[in-house]
Order: sequence, then structure tokens, then C-alpha cells
Amino acid sequence: MFNFQSSIFNFNFSLFAILLLTACSSSDDTTAPEPVVPAQRTVIAYFEGNNNLRSSLNEDIKEIESGSKSLSATTNLILFANIYGQKPYIAEVAGGKLTKVREWESTFYATHPDSMLSVMRWITKKYPANEYGIIFGGHGTGSLTKGINNKSEEDTIPTTLRPAYAYGNDYSTTPSQKPRWWINTGTLATVISHLPERPKFIFFDCCLMQDIDVAYQFRKYTDYIVSPVSETPDKGAPYDSIVPLLSIADPEVMCDNILTTYQTYCQQKALPICISALRTYYVDDLMVKTNAALREVKQNLEDNNESYDYTNVIYYFRETNDGDPVLYDVKSFLYEQNKSGRLSDATYQAFLAALKPCIFTSRKSNGWRNANNRIHFTNFTVTDDNYGGISVSRATIEE
Repeated sequence: MFNFQSSIFNFNFSLFAILLLTACSSSDDTTAPEPVVPAQRTVIAYFEGNNNLRSSLNEDIKEIESGSKSLSATTNLILFANIYGQKPYIAEVAGGKLTKVREWESTFYATHPDSMLSVMRWITKKYPANEYGIIFGGHGTGSLTKGINNKSEEDTIPTTLRPAYAYGNDYSTTPSQKPRWWINTGTLATVISHLPERPKFIFFDCCLMQDIDVAYQFRKYTDYIVSPVSETPDKGAPYDSIVPLLSIADPEVMCDNILTTYQTYCQQKALPICISALRTYYVDDLMVKTNAALREVKQNLEDNNESYDYTNVIYYFRETNDGDPVLYDVKSFLYEQNKSGRLSDATYQAFLAALKPCIFTSRKSNGWRNANNRIHFTNFTVTDDNYGGISVSRATIEE
């Protein structure tokens, strides 16, 4: 069940947000950008490719250039790219052209909160707009705790409660260098909270990030979250088709179009995907109803001296081919518990009533492979009855 302690967010703000020291010392710029007329929307594409996604993200950047030919002039698309073997840079992308407006001489930890906040504040100051959106390209773990005991993969703020729940990762200088740094999603949410304007939407073009724990962490800092629930192809989103959608004025229509475009692309590549969009202002109610359902299931299991049963439950990730799944669909788990009599109809219907307005649009697939094609998910059937479009970790279910 969900037990978010305030310590998730209790890192030292003197590390960032005020003085912007340490890692951001390589990314600060005291030059004041020239004032410009605000655009309708500025979208920040934050690409962390100082890792094994460097080739894929470079291809994505070419697609962004191509897609910008059809991007409305009312929308700024500003790219920050930290790609292995290249100098980090910020670029304007418009009219089919990428124009670098800032470049660093050497790489830095772009997953460090100081660096992220510094880069994003610089962009929002130089490119003011009536509203903002953010795209994160890179790796994602959802609410997995992968790396928690692996000293080669560390959270950029090591005192946070869970070193995964992460976006990244960043080698800093070379893939052979250790550690590989991630940013905890609770820390990332706090970075977002210190931007001058609350972003209208966040699009995670990352594996597994449409997760109920992650949504809870971001619920106060953006209106919409768009993300795959499952793993994604290494190539990520088809940006040549998605970039023109970023100018759609109604964010919910924009989200729905992004989902359709992404799923169609994945189907064409025979790499089906599960992806959804949620309204963050319904997340609190969803958490309450989900908590109640998980408590009821746990109590019934304890009363009957039974163990958790995950038969037929849709899952999105497991560490190895023969390992136990560790990330499940929330609705699918509760649907199976209701069928088995471990969850009452009243509690399950209350959960469904909370889920519907939260996950307002989604796309499902009947089976999929993970990013490295290790696992073909054929152990369940995906239907409207059991697919919810948002995940939950096994640890959360059973805690």
C-alpha cells in the first residue's frame, strides 16, 4: 500500500534551487537572455543520452527536426541534449532546422537536480510562454527499486528514501565509468516544482513511467502525465509525427493524439505498446480508493491464511526471463482479486469510479516485448475489463 514518507523529498535544498552549486557550476550562465514576446506554449525536450541510448536519441533528434516543419509558430520547441560523445547543448528547433543557442565545453551530470533546474530555468527565462510542457527522453524505471543495492547505479541524491523510482541514467563521461547516476522521481518532481511556471503536461518517453506511485509524486506539479505503462522500443516515440501535435491547444486532445500516433508507430514496427494519459487532479482520489482495495485484499488473505495470487494479472516488467514479475497493472490485479472473492464488489466499483476520470485516455496491446526483446508477454489476455493503463509495483501491493 502507499506509504509515501516526506523523506522522499527531504534532500538539502542548499544543493540546488537557490545557489545552484556543485554539478550546476558547469551549467550556470549569468548572461540575461533578451526579452521576447511570450509564445502560446514552450515545450522543453530534455534528452538524457549519455548512456546506451545515444544512437536512438540522435535519431530522435533528427526526427524532431523533420517534425518541426509542421510545428505551429505559436509553439517553441527547445531541446536540451546530453548525448555520449558530444558536448551538451540547448537548441531551438523550428522550420525543419536545429539551431544551437548554447553549448557546454564538457559534459556534466545532467541528471543532477542542480543541473536540471539550471537548464530548465534558463530555457523558461529565454523562451517565455503562456504555458509549458516537458518531454523527457531517456531511461525510466517506474516504481521499480532496481539499483537500490547495486553500487554501480546510484541516485543523484543518495539520501532519498528509494534510490530508484528513477529517470536517467547518466555516465557523466564514459560508459565504463561508475557509478551511473539516476534521478529519483521524487527529486525530479521537486525540481519541477521550482520552475517559474507549472508545466501543463509532462510526456515521459521512457519505459514504465505511467505508474501510480510516480503519478502521486508529480500530482501537484503538472496537470497531465503522458507515458508508456510498458517498456518502449529503444527508438522511442516517432517524433516526426508527434512534434506537430505539440501545438494542439487543448491538452487532452493533444494527449489523445500522441497516444494514437505512438501506438500506431509501434504496431507498424511489431513492437506493440501500452500507453496512457492521466489527469493529475484525480490522482489523490485514485490513491485513496486503491489503498482501500489493497487493504481489503490483504486482510482477506490474512484471514484465510492465503498468499498473494498473481495468476492472469497483466504485468509490465520482470528482471529476468524466469523471474517473478515486479510491476503489474493496477486494474488487472484488483479485477482478479474481485473475481476470486478477495475484494468486494463495492470496493472494486469505488476503485473503478476513481480510475475512470484519472486515466482519461489509453491504448492497449494484447502482448508485447520489452525493449531488449527478452520477454514475450503471453501469460495473460488484455481486455477492456482488466486493463487500467497504470502500473503498481509488487512491493506496493504487498507492503
